[in-house]
Amino acid sequence: MVPTNKPQNTLNGIEYLLLSMQSHPGKSQRWHLRRLHMYNHGRPDYHKGGTNCGYFTSPSYRNILWHDFAVKDVVYPCFNPVERPLYGVGPYKSLRSKCAQMYLTMRGWERANQARVKIGLESIIPSYKDKDMM
Repeated sequence: MVPTNKPQNTLNGIEYLLLSMQSHPGKSQRWHLRRLHMYNHGRPDYHKGGTNCGYFTSPSYRNILWHDFAVKDVVYPCFNPVERPLYGVGPYKSLRSKCAQMYLTMRGWERANQARVKIGLESIIPSYKDKDMM
């Protein structure tokens, strides 16, 4: 048997991202994706953290499990925007931030705590600062 550094109780991608955001609130999407790639493959992501970026564009997760609190002030061309702007910026355009600041919602905290229990850690109660960001 060859010893490995990989944990015996593996987490899926969403669970790992939730734990990463719970431990490091306010970091960018790319930062969390680089950590996920390192967890899954044991080596750095040489593609600038773009692997598995679909987690952050999926309407099943965005604004349900986590939310981006960065100021959205950059206009970019898109067919189907991730977040709809409050005011029109033109056809096939939307707004995004220069660098995301990802925070968990209450539902995200609950799922992150379920993942913590799965790997044998205690649940964490969100602090007042985190509750303000929800």
